Amino acid sequence: MTIFLGAPTTYAAVSDNTSDSSVQFTADVDGTTPPVNPTNPGEDVTPTDPVTPTTGALRIDFASRISFGKQKIFGKDMAYHPPFSEVKRTSDGTTLYVPQFVQVTDNTGLNAGWNLEVSGTPFTTTSGAELTGAALTLSGTTLRSKLDSKYTPSTIVPSLTVGSSPQLLVAAAAGEGMSVWTAAFGDSAGSAGAQNTKITLHVPAETVKLADETYTSTLTWTLSSAP
Repeated sequence: MTIFLGAPTTYAAVSDNTSDSSVQFTADVDGTTPPVNPTNPGEDVTPTDPVTPTTGALRIDFASRISFGKQKIFGKDMAYHPPFSEVKRTSDGTTLYVPQFVQVTDNTGLNAGWNLEVSGTPFTTTSGAELTGAALTLSGTTLRSKLDSKYTPSTIVPSLTVGSSPQLLVAAAAGEGMSVWTAAFGDSAGSAGAQNTKITLHVPAETVKLADETYTSTLTWTLSSAP
């Protein structure tokens, strides 16, 4: 009897299965963002001015003080400019002089956009004397971020004179302005003692100026979600 033995049968074992990988994001409602260099947003800085951030996922991280220092009294129309703001580079403590700026963070995750407005009170002394006719003008508004420029807020008011009613400075439409943005008055750094000519305080000749008195205006920066 003849028995034939064939080649052994082989089986190609193929088995597919699936599993999930997922992530969920929540709004950064309790976080803070350190100020960054408005001329180089990749650098964290420590301002000389107080840092008093607002809270929430849509927040103002920092707003520079604007000080014109001591000025002589002249009997003519005058225009005054503040020195550049002093900050220190966080990484090595190097002193930098940057244009005054406001920093905004949008970590809502909604990508719905936002509006930044500013208003101000009249310049007055502690005794109530007013610097009548004085006008504070902010110009050269420049936006910077580490994000791609395609996300830059599309509405930028290049120059405005601060008044008692809020005025729009920057508006980010839907899909713009996410993460951290600086709005600086000027586009380049300065030096010690140099004046930032993008910010001007106009004082008419006829304005009564009391010697050795300090006139102060309170600026209010308002950040709101886009409608």
